[in-house]
Amino acid sequence: MTSYRITAYEPRHRDEVTRFQELLWGGGPRGNGDYLDWKYRRNPYLDHRYVTLAWAGAELAGMVGAFGAMWEVGGARVMLPCLADTVVAPAHRGGPLFGRMLDDLVDRLRGDGVPWLLDFGDQPAGPAMLMQGWRAIGPWPTASAPPTLSQTLADSPTLAVSQTPTASQTPTASQAPAVLWGVRSGLRIRAAGADGLGAMAALATGLPSQAGIRHVRDLEYLTWRNQNPLARYFHLVAEPPGTEPEPPGHGPERDGIGPEPPVTGRGRAGAAGARAPAGYLVAHRPGPAQDGAPTTIVECEATGDDVWTDLLAAALSVLPGPSIDMWARDIGDARRAALPSLGFRLDEPTGRLTRDGHLPNLLVRPTGAPILSPALTGLDVPSAWDLRAVCGRSWR
Repeated sequence: MTSYRITAYEPRHRDEVTRFQELLWGGGPRGNGDYLDWKYRRNPYLDHRYVTLAWAGAELAGMVGAFGAMWEVGGARVMLPCLADTVVAPAHRGGPLFGRMLDDLVDRLRGDGVPWLLDFGDQPAGPAMLMQGWRAIGPWPTASAPPTLSQTLADSPTLAVSQTPTASQTPTASQAPAVLWGVRSGLRIRAAGADGLGAMAALATGLPSQAGIRHVRDLEYLTWRNQNPLARYFHLVAEPPGTEPEPPGHGPERDGIGPEPPVTGRGRAGAAGARAPAGYLVAHRPGPAQDGAPTTIVECEATGDDVWTDLLAAALSVLPGPSIDMWARDIGDARRAALPSLGFRLDEPTGRLTRDGHLPNLLVRPTGAPILSPALTGLDVPSAWDLRAVCGRSWR
């Protein structure tokens, strides 16, 4: 039997991890290194201290990552780490290595007083984890629809919104982005860049939670996520028209999105009379190595159901990818009922483990550390979580 040595990651291991993680990240030496730094060095909530490595002699044989995410519960904010980036080298699979790395990680979390470890899926050992003290919050349904692609954010530099726009991606006065109009809400829907993240964060923070704990999406988090070197993010914002009328003909009249502003609907006034956005949508695409992967809507927040539905209709008109997928949990009955009318197909859990393995899930594990805050008790109960805007792809 192979003898393994389990250690914590140190910066001197960077080159070995970068090469090893080509098995999962597929970004090449530079892309993998940038991703490692982004996720575990520039993370605003936690550094690399819980990244766990397994060695077979001098050979790196496995890795388990744990990165920081901020959560709001009971009016307070708390950092809870999320399991990620699990890789075991092919020659060492099928044995105890994953479990040994995980036990070492949990031991260190317990010693540091961190009471919970979270895992949003992508772990092939999920069933075995349930037998080792993990508790399932899901699975829950997803919704998927083919894009209409009447115009695409991917093909126009004036509409493409990725992590940090370059000069060539910044719209000029003569290259104004195309505008769509929501026929339900009466709002203008347009692509937004990094300068709109503050307004998105303010809207997400101000909306009520559906349960006891939800993911914090403040400006610090949105800015960090947008810097992911192995992903592209697309942003749509719904807002009232400005004082100047929009020229007609900006966008297709299709699936509830029209070129002309409807006569109904009004936006909200923000501070100092500025128009505040009434909703936003964020979609994720992985890097070029996964061109066949779906585009995932990781957030859609709005002040009303009509705004929310119009944002989804606009997304189907402009987002690239073979399909547009989203979670369908904690969105409310009216919004859920609107999905089929937009072309979304719901994939519901069946209660059968062999059938539901592809659906999103959250596994939580108490580490054994004392739970000092009453707000952090009961996190193994599904109803404690508001998961309408949390997705594993937000962090990949």
